[in-house]
Amino acid sequence: MSAGDAIPEPVRELAEVPDRFTRLTPGHVDRVETDRFVVVRGGWWASVEGIRSEPDEVEEVLREVREVTAGVTATWRIGPSAGPPDLERRLRALGLHTPANGVSELAALATVGAPTAPPGDVRRVETLDDYRIAVGVRWDAFGKSEEQREAEQASLAETFEALQESGAVVDFLAYADGRPAATAASVVTERGLLLVGGATAAWARGRGLYRTLVRARWDEAVRLGTPALVVQANPSTSAPILMRLGFVETCRLRQLEDSASV
Repeated sequence: MSAGDAIPEPVRELAEVPDRFTRLTPGHVDRVETDRFVVVRGGWWASVEGIRSEPDEVEEVLREVREVTAGVTATWRIGPSAGPPDLERRLRALGLHTPANGVSELAALATVGAPTAPPGDVRRVETLDDYRIAVGVRWDAFGKSEEQREAEQASLAETFEALQESGAVVDFLAYADGRPAATAASVVTERGLLLVGGATAAWARGRGLYRTLVRARWDEAVRLGTPALVVQANPSTSAPILMRLGFVETCRLRQLEDSASV
């Protein structure tokens, strides 16, 4: 039996279509699910997964999705269970395109065993002050402009309160030399945790903090009684690191963007 065969089918499904199972933060993240697609939308983003339609229904499905994603750029992820088989070609013909970041393919990865990563000085984000620090680390790592920071800063307290009430997302801070150095988050589902939002300060890179944060989220999954981790990772950057930690690839996903609703 291969390592991939050891991943239970519910976890494999979670890795391919996590938006169907993630816990939501009411007022901040909404989900619209039909028998042909699932859309999860936040304030400035939307993702589209689980697309299943007949060949002659693709244009109709696109119209329905655009009604839900109006005003934002939507990211479509097409896994092996999506249909029809030439869905990507049909969507490109209807105006969807390669994402602005150039990442057109993702590897869906999963593990149901403890990652081979060392524990470290990692703390759950449980106060507004810690949340502000974690967001600041992420802003610095991703090079957010002052304008973008000011726009997000205005709602940080409200967002933190909503996250705490919903229990949908668990954030972590990793420390190096006594300083906040990296952050990562996990989205809660009944099948395991979805890994998102990893960022490391430039001065702290190369010190294993990414791996330490993976281990912290595994420990959280165990604490919640859902010992599984899934992630949709860039095949050329984070995926190789995660596979060395014990993750296995369950499928590949094609990724497109739709800017028509903006």
